[in-house]
Amino acid sequence: MSTVMIEDEGPLKIILRGGGAARLFGVPFLIAGIWFGYHLIFSLVDLVTGQSGLEMIPGFILLTTMTAAFFLPGWMLLAARAIVEIDRTTGTVAVVRDLRFYRHRAIRRLSDFSKLEVDVLSTSPSRGRSGSSGFQVELAAPSRENQVVGLFDDADEALVHGRRLSALLGLPIEDRRHTERPSED
Repeated sequence: MSTVMIEDEGPLKIILRGGGAARLFGVPFLIAGIWFGYHLIFSLVDLVTGQSGLEMIPGFILLTTMTAAFFLPGWMLLAARAIVEIDRTTGTVAVVRDLRFYRHRAIRRLSDFSKLEVDVLSTSPSRGRSGSSGFQVELAAPSRENQVVGLFDDADEALVHGRRLSALLGLPIEDRRHTERPSED
């Protein structure tokens, strides 16, 4: 997992991307989507030029569905990222979901958040841990509508990022990496 923080003049810009494994997982989906799209284009050409009849319309619809079903998840896994822009002068936190061709922007007030938390990244409801863990840094809100501002493979990197943000934003930091949580059964 990778997190890049840019501290230029103006707002802090934090770029969040998934790990290399997630991106690699998107490659077969994207290739399958391109393959279905290739056949979709030639099917459309045949349909428009009259080389195939109206009996090919169900196949055309199926190819369109299969192209979208494989291409879109592959694209999202490979190209998607989240950008968190924290503007300290206006007191806003803008979260941008960037798919390269479409951006969705949501804005919240910085005053909605009371602290920063460094925690183990929970990826499943099961608490059994196998292999390596990920770590996240979040802007924590009393309403529990937290905003992730860092994703890391290394616990120390996550803590350093959290402390840096804490100093820049003037919010306290809480290290929750070793805190036991009640099970949600």
